[in-house]
Amino acid sequence: ITDATTGEFEPLKVQVIDVGIGLERIPWLITGCATSYMTTYPHALDFVSQRLGLPFTNATWEKFGPYSCLLNMDEVDDIDAVWQRVATECGCADKEALLKEIAPARDMYIICDHTRSVLVAVEDGSLPSAVGGASNLRNVLRRVFMLLHKNGWWDKLGGMKGLLELFDVHRQELALLYGPAPEYKSFNEIIEVEYQRWLTTDEKVKTTLNAFVKKRKGKPLTVNDWLEITRSFGISADSISATLNLPIPDKYFSLLAEMNEQKKRAPPQQLYDTTLLPATVETFYTEQLKFSFDAKIVAVMERVEAMNKKTGENSIVVLDSTCFYPNAGGQDNDLGTLRIDGELYKMVYAEKVGKAILHTLDRPLPKAPESYVGMAVHGEVDKDRRIQLRNHHTATHIVYQSARRVLGPHVWQHGAKKTVDEAHLDITHFAALTEDLEQQIEAEANRAVREGYPITKAWMPKELAEKTYGYKLYQGGVAAGKELRVVNIEGFDTEACCGTHCDNTSQVGMIRLIRTHRLSDGVVRL
Repeated sequence: ITDATTGEFEPLKVQVIDVGIGLERIPWLITGCATSYMTTYPHALDFVSQRLGLPFTNATWEKFGPYSCLLNMDEVDDIDAVWQRVATECGCADKEALLKEIAPARDMYIICDHTRSVLVAVEDGSLPSAVGGASNLRNVLRRVFMLLHKNGWWDKLGGMKGLLELFDVHRQELALLYGPAPEYKSFNEIIEVEYQRWLTTDEKVKTTLNAFVKKRKGKPLTVNDWLEITRSFGISADSISATLNLPIPDKYFSLLAEMNEQKKRAPPQQLYDTTLLPATVETFYTEQLKFSFDAKIVAVMERVEAMNKKTGENSIVVLDSTCFYPNAGGQDNDLGTLRIDGELYKMVYAEKVGKAILHTLDRPLPKAPESYVGMAVHGEVDKDRRIQLRNHHTATHIVYQSARRVLGPHVWQHGAKKTVDEAHLDITHFAALTEDLEQQIEAEANRAVREGYPITKAWMPKELAEKTYGYKLYQGGVAAGKELRVVNIEGFDTEACCGTHCDNTSQVGMIRLIRTHRLSDGVVRL
């Protein structure tokens, strides 16, 4: 890499060989196998082949391998013509004859590839569900279930026991490349629950598809109909195909990928422009027990309502420093008072826009905005509210880690809210919590409180924090910037967090888990 300031070359921190091809292609070419999968992940294929009593290759498959690269939907105009050409080269009469010949080997490859993908995704923190990207993971896993049953292979593989053994073969095979992975105690239960759900949703899928077909009044389903069924009802292409005995349209998967890429969340509405304002000094971090402070006004702004509707009220104050914590990270903002020009105002809302913190007053300032710039003010923070919010925020960290220890490493924070009255935490989990599990989580949380773990809060370079603690830091989402504020409950939990926190878990007080319920598929609220 070239240093822009000196023009000299310096070595890359991460040195890689990039020759435009995957390195697995080299042993593939040397061995002459039909696919590179056979040289990269041979153990899983051998396991499935031996259990099913079927070879994972045949003469037609060997011929098909070199031509499979021609069947790229993005690069051909007439896919049917290409299929016919490939079939002819492989010695088959047509596409249907070719597919019949290669189907057993193809399905074994799909099963091996999909189960490996599921293993990596789940142990990397994902959880099959009907929501968002996790629906893709569920569809991939359900395709495995469907192929095993459709081909009569479920019992030959060994049922659920055999499927879990296949996942173990993948785990051992990946360990040869990347080293052993830590134990993931909830993995088997996740797969078992998903299988039972797949079995019980079969009748519902049939009912839904039959009703959809009936509305078509005899017209054949188009690829857009298939996409609508997947989008509206969460039914995978394989389930549609198996239920209605129809082939999957050639363009289905490419169009589905395009459709998912086009889904983008609208950016949040920006009501205030603070680009020219200096950063507010956040003394609620450096002096978190300071509730009385003095500062100077940097700017006075007009309050704006949604849709950029101006109010004509100059009731937004920006200070050079503040003890008021703004609404952020699911934690409610501080409240209190500001004495400005001899008058006492209630500070009713604080938010951070850019690097500046905006304080909303209970009424407009009477003079011209510019007359207040540089004026000294005095602030008082509602102490009881701050401490209660602080305790609730630390409690959510304790409850999250307790849930992870009780339920398993698949638990991640999906959302959180900390108010004065109570707090809630949304976690990823595949089922509603039983009363026994609720009691176990509450007991573990209160054990942590009684232990009195010290809590440190410190800013760290992002790269160092990730290297030290791993990506489990990001329970509230990946943080922007080059530095992270790391909240470390020593020996118990570590997260990147910008909220206010106790100095010791004993300050939180006893935690009561009031109720839990499933918020959506794959998400439970505590």
